[in-house]
Amino acid sequence: MGTRTAIFKEQADGTYQGIYCHWDGYIEGVGAVLYEHYQDPEKIQKVINQKKGLSCLGVKENVLYEYDNVGCRELTCCGWHEFCLYVRPETEMYLAQSLEEIREQQYLTLTDLDRIDGWTELVEGKVTFTPYRGSDNNGYLYAQRQSGEWLVSTMNCNGDMKDFESLSKYFHEKKTKKETFCGEQKISKELVVIPE
Repeated sequence: MGTRTAIFKEQADGTYQGIYCHWDGYIEGVGAVLYEHYQDPEKIQKVINQKKGLSCLGVKENVLYEYDNVGCRELTCCGWHEFCLYVRPETEMYLAQSLEEIREQQYLTLTDLDRIDGWTELVEGKVTFTPYRGSDNNGYLYAQRQSGEWLVSTMNCNGDMKDFESLSKYFHEKKTKKETFCGEQKISKELVVIPE
């Protein structure tokens, strides 16, 4: 079973664009990948611009069709996928006016040709369009501010999403080490999740 989530990025006009991610939506999964590998605001924007619902978030912003790239399902040395993978060819992107709209799961879904997804029904003899709002997720929503700061909203015991808070509060640097990662030499931090 996937821990589904949505990942958003604040735009210059204060609105938010986002995408769906099916696997590992919890803080130790998608949260850790975002925190460690997506500090540059342009990196997640490249992923969102592909308008693909992800099966998994990779440490690199390349978005690949999973069935054409079966070898990319392998995990990297740090336990995460190297690339972002998707399985459905349809385009899909979320649009929200504010963090509150995201938290309340009132964001819109845009499909092909940037049309708002929804349904029509006959109400009192008149055809009415109702947009789909939000998405089903398993208790985690992520948003990146223009500054690069990552925020997370988690579900409380009543099933409501809490106010957004800084994702950094869930991590601290355990140690710094030099390693070869995905073919590149880099200094990495081992992140440890701080229990609530």
